[in-house]
Amino acid sequence: MVGSSSKLTINALSAVVQVVFTALLYFFLYRYLLASIGVKQLGVWSLILSFSSIANLANMGLTSGLVKFVAEYILEDDKTKLGKLIFTSIVSMSVLFVTLSLIILFSAQFFLGYVIDENFLDIALEILPYSLASLSINAIGGVFTSILEGYQKNYIRNFIYIISGIIMYVGVIILTPLFELKGVAIAQLLQSVFILVVALVFTIIINPNNKIRYWRWSSASFKELFDYGYKFQVVSICQMLYEPATKLLLSKYGGLAFLGHYEMATKVVSQFRALLTNANQVVVPVVAEKAKSQESSFLQVFYIKMNRILLLFNLPLSTTLILAAPFISLIWLDDFNFDFIFSLLVLAVATFINIMCGPAYFSSMGQGRLNILILVHVGMAIVNIALGILLGFYTGGYGIIIAWAIALSGGSLVLILNYNKTLKVRFFDVFQKEEYKLLIIGVVIFIINFLLYHFIPIENKIIKIIISLSTLFLYLPLILKNENVKQTISSVKSKKHV
Repeated sequence: MVGSSSKLTINALSAVVQVVFTALLYFFLYRYLLASIGVKQLGVWSLILSFSSIANLANMGLTSGLVKFVAEYILEDDKTKLGKLIFTSIVSMSVLFVTLSLIILFSAQFFLGYVIDENFLDIALEILPYSLASLSINAIGGVFTSILEGYQKNYIRNFIYIISGIIMYVGVIILTPLFELKGVAIAQLLQSVFILVVALVFTIIINPNNKIRYWRWSSASFKELFDYGYKFQVVSICQMLYEPATKLLLSKYGGLAFLGHYEMATKVVSQFRALLTNANQVVVPVVAEKAKSQESSFLQVFYIKMNRILLLFNLPLSTTLILAAPFISLIWLDDFNFDFIFSLLVLAVATFINIMCGPAYFSSMGQGRLNILILVHVGMAIVNIALGILLGFYTGGYGIIIAWAIALSGGSLVLILNYNKTLKVRFFDVFQKEEYKLLIIGVVIFIINFLLYHFIPIENKIIKIIISLSTLFLYLPLILKNENVKQTISSVKSKKHV
């Protein structure tokens, strides 16, 4: 158990480092792109990334099952199963992604003509092949990064992502002046190739049974992956229906400039979300191992502790993100852009709820409980599209963002309540008085800031932002008194003495 705890800590910390680094990288990358190609071409890039992500239909949920099965195979005596699993996954992903990418490529002009400004259609079609190639290579690279996760070597995967981010950034700086938006697409392709090659090398290094000479096709492995993955494929289809669908609707009802600002807001929120969910995702192989050995009491205690620790970080950080929205707009866009700030605020609130469903989501994955994930994602997809079309028609881009937030929040709450019922844990038993005090402090901070912005006559917005962010110190006493924080500090001190 000590070894598992140590691995979880290292993997979680490396995930945090990777996310923070990537967030800084995106900050400078998007500032550069806004200055060099403009917000409308940034919107085109966002739309093409979403459109080409339809090729993820070819995934069939295979990579989602890899983490679980690798963790289980390590416990078994038959080491040949790993080589068979790797090769079967690579062949399956390659054939399926190439086939679907070609179909998308040849039908793109017809579909894109309905949602994109005709002045930008040619450039969209020009960068689509690069985006599809990047997505296909990423899918194959995902086989190897998933295997690293199964070995609980997430820190290696995170290191690979950090270096690949630098490669993309440098590629954009070099290629954009020469090829404009096409240069961005080429840089992204180079990043994908790097991830594939390096993840392959590390996969072979960590276990001699993973060497290429042991790779074999296995119908049994394909069936095992498919039986687990086809359910996850439904999840993938639903994800395609709400993430790209939101951007397609925004392009139609809000315009490319709005879409460009929304894309930047989603980058901020997605990096913030990854800061907590990537650290939480490392529990999947651990839960898979414990579920296989039927340690139900461990899962219950583990789940409750994950929720308490997650809220301890999620609430203050989410509050910080919401309060900092105007400041982020100012330093990133050189202005208080309403479209950006609105998108960021709505997404941040919905993402707070979504992050809190992380323990239930990843535990369900580890235990192979996918039926509830399917139901939740189907519901989210239907609500997002139906409500998005309705609100988009009457209120434009703002209604589409609200529709997505409602779908995301509602689905997350349903998943939390269902998993609590599965573990026989009551909702109010998950958190203690310390966590409820955090929630009360959060409400107080929001009230203070509402009064500050609307009733206190301070004309300088920067001063208002500084005063606003300073209210976050109200969280500090409760965080320092939290038992989980005390245990962590005590553990660090004891290691120093050793």
